[in-house]
Amino acid sequence: MMNSGCIEEWGSDRTLFGKQHCPRCSYLLVAPDESHHVADRVVRHMWSCEACGTGFSTWVKFQPERGEMHCAEAA
Repeated sequence: MMNSGCIEEWGSDRTLFGKQHCPRCSYLLVAPDESHHVADRVVRHMWSCEACGTGFSTWVKFQPERGEMHCAEAA
């Protein structure tokens, strides 16, 4: 499985996520096979292309909401 190393950052002003295409054949993918919470506001998506079988992963880093406090800051 390839790792694209892609990190996308999304703020609270973004309500729709970008479309994901296979890096090998450009086939439009609808949803990841798996998603894993890996760190504070970071999610890893595992993808496999239905057209060519290529596997890869992407990372999404979410920005904190306005006024949100981190656990360490709240203590």
